[in-house]
Amino acid sequence: MDPNSPMFQNTPQQPMSLQRSVDDRIDRESVQRTAKKEKDDEKKKQEDEKILQLEKKLEEFQENARFIGDLASNFQTKYQDALNGRIYTLIRGLQDLDRMKGTFSDKNVPLDILPYLDDGKNPLLYSKHCMEKTLEKNKAVNGKIEMYKKFRAHLIKEFSEEMPDFVIEYRKERGQ
Repeated sequence: MDPNSPMFQNTPQQPMSLQRSVDDRIDRESVQRTAKKEKDDEKKKQEDEKILQLEKKLEEFQENARFIGDLASNFQTKYQDALNGRIYTLIRGLQDLDRMKGTFSDKNVPLDILPYLDDGKNPLLYSKHCMEKTLEKNKAVNGKIEMYKKFRAHLIKEFSEEMPDFVIEYRKERGQ
């Protein structure tokens, strides 16, 4: 057998080319996963930046509203220019918030949270109450499911006493 014969040359090349195609596919998949991860990270970073900008604008708005309240409650004519300036700043802040609303069109805020905010409660209390309601509802649904299972077992038992052939056929159909 000659090692330079075509038989020996083709045999190693075929698995090698197969290995290369597998390696190339793995490399492409790895590059695709990395690119997707980078894209997702960039998108998350942009979302976080938008939220930080919104928080900053809301804090500025809150501070201006508080300051206007202080000026108005202890109003003196010498503070008129400061009050006008703060009112103008408040209006500009509202305009900025109005412009920003388009960037949050994909976000939904449940209306049920507004009473919590109006009462000065922490919004996390809303989440806690929602979770508690969900757990209660889940228990109730699981209880109903259990009752239906018991009813079904009782019904099959009663049917098997009255119509055994029917129950045998039913079980065959259901694969039980």
